[in-house]
Amino acid sequence: MYEALLFLHGLVRWLVLAFGLWALWRPEARPEALFAHALTLQVVLGVVLAFISPLVQGALANLEAAVATPGETRFFVAEHWVGGLLALGLAHAGLSQARKGKPLARLLFGLALGALLLSVPWFRPLLRL
Repeated sequence: MYEALLFLHGLVRWLVLAFGLWALWRPEARPEALFAHALTLQVVLGVVLAFISPLVQGALANLEAAVATPGETRFFVAEHWVGGLLALGLAHAGLSQARKGKPLARLLFGLALGALLLSVPWFRPLLRL
C-alpha cells in the first residue's frame, strides 16, 4: 500500500504543477479550481503517507536528531510538509480572490507555486514506476 500511495503522490505532483502553471497563465475559474483541489488531494495523500512512511516513522523515534542533521530525513520531517501546507493555504486564498475577480489571485497562485517548487524532492525519482 505504501508503494502505491507513493506512486500516486508522485503522479499527482505533476498534475498539481501543470494546473499551477495553467492557473498562472490563464487566470480563470477552471484552472484555478483544478490547481487548488488537486493540491488538496496531494496534501491528503502526503498526510496519509506520513503516517505509514518508514522514513518518517523512524525519524519520529528520534526527532531531535532527525531535524538537527541536514539530509533526506530532515527534508521530509521538517520542510516538505510545511511547504505543502503553505502552498495549500496560498492556493485556496488565491482561489477565493479569483472568485471575487481580484488581481491578487495571480500573486497568491505564484507564491503557492513557488512554495511547491521549493518543497518538491527533486533528488528523488521524477516518476516511480
